[in-house]
Amino acid sequence: MRTAASSPARSAGRPTVAAMPAEIDIHNRDALVQRMCGLLDAASDVLVVDMTDTTFCDSSGVHALLSVRRRALEHGKRIRVAAPGHNVRRVLEICGIAKLMPVHASMADALSDRPSTGV
Repeated sequence: MRTAASSPARSAGRPTVAAMPAEIDIHNRDALVQRMCGLLDAASDVLVVDMTDTTFCDSSGVHALLSVRRRALEHGKRIRVAAPGHNVRRVLEICGIAKLMPVHASMADALSDRPSTGV
C-alpha cells in the first residue's frame, strides 16, 4: 500500500494530479490533507484527485476531500475527483460529494474538464 508520503503527484498539462493511496482512512487522512493542500497551493488552477488505485475510502477520506475543497475555494482554485472505483464511488455518492465538486469517471475526463458524469 502506498502511504501519503509516497503517493506521487503528477502533472499532465495544466492541472496538478494527486494520486491517492489504495486506502484512505483515519490513519492517513491528516497526511493526505497536508499533501493535497501543498499540491493545491502549488497548482496554477486545478487539483485533480486521482482515485484510480483507491479501493477503500471511509468518512475520513470524505472529510479530507471536503477540507481540500474548502482550501481550494478560499484560494480561488478548483478540485476535481477522478476515477473512483465502485466501492469508493458508492461512499462519495452516499455523502453527496458530486454536488460539491466534479467527480469524473476517468482521468481523461477530469484532465480535459469534460462534464462529470456524477457518481
